[in-house]
Amino acid sequence: MAPVDDASDNGHGPTGSLDRRGPWRQVDSRWVWVRPNSPGATGGIALVLVLWVIALLTVMALGLTATQRTETALSRNQVDAARFRALAEAAVDYAVYRLLTDEPTEPASMPDGEDVGGVSAWVPDGQPHLWTFGGETLEIRIENEASRFDLNVVERDQLEALFLALAVDPDEAGALADRILDWRDEDDLPRLLGAEDDDYMAAGYPYGAKDEPFASAEELQQVLGMTPALYRAVAPGLTVDGDGGDVDETFASPLVLAALRGRLVEDIIDEQQDRAAMRAAGDEPPTRVDRGGPLYRIRVTWVVGGRQTRTLQTLINLSPRGPSLYGVRWRRIGRGTE
Repeated sequence: MAPVDDASDNGHGPTGSLDRRGPWRQVDSRWVWVRPNSPGATGGIALVLVLWVIALLTVMALGLTATQRTETALSRNQVDAARFRALAEAAVDYAVYRLLTDEPTEPASMPDGEDVGGVSAWVPDGQPHLWTFGGETLEIRIENEASRFDLNVVERDQLEALFLALAVDPDEAGALADRILDWRDEDDLPRLLGAEDDDYMAAGYPYGAKDEPFASAEELQQVLGMTPALYRAVAPGLTVDGDGGDVDETFASPLVLAALRGRLVEDIIDEQQDRAAMRAAGDEPPTRVDRGGPLYRIRVTWVVGGRQTRTLQTLINLSPRGPSLYGVRWRRIGRGTE
């Protein structure tokens, strides 16, 4: 091999002496091309790896934070639910106590919970009473269940009058009344304006008429033609827990009174407001009334920051002379004003 001139090594081949800074290296008497180390390239790779690690850690941290927030919210919700249940049960006991304390006097709507003339002012007319217990504010309403129409025994003309009291079109009111009766009767023969299985199928419903008594007032929403808005308006006047007797008008809502008298709800409300104004002015003295019963619907609402956050609704059977002061028919707990 001819001598290699050091000055001729230009980095493009083994034409000069070994230059360890160049791309060529001699291995076993042979010249091989070796990619030179690039500090910039290796530094860029390291930077990318670091950024990936940081991004991964960030995602993990965000996921952990979200999980902790969810667990904290769930724990807070469980604590609030348990606290409200205890408060609501205390409120039901207090409502029963006020029902049994002395003979009640009209009117009953005393937001501050005060008595009238030393006599308990709590009667089952659905008016709100604010009660503070355990540092919390609770709104309590008591209703006489016998002051509602029983869905399983109410007559057609009463059902029709109930919808007419809400200013429903007369034809639609009659149709709804017939459909309700067709829902609860045992036969499959539709009434004049009613609906049976074929009518439900034709309207696109995945079910037909039940042909059995209503199990709950909420079931009314399944009847053909019953809209959510109309159900919310008519539901306060209905029950499935009646005793089959006549409606007790003493504590009936304006809706029920309007249906019984063939009038509009607004007219009854105006009359009640006029009577309340006369009582407040002393022109009409309060009158002694009984307590109704023995079935009472009690609604307890937890008021936090001026908002109604949780609600318990229960139906009790009051029996002062029985082995237990009252029994619970059912109990429902919901959010807000449910």
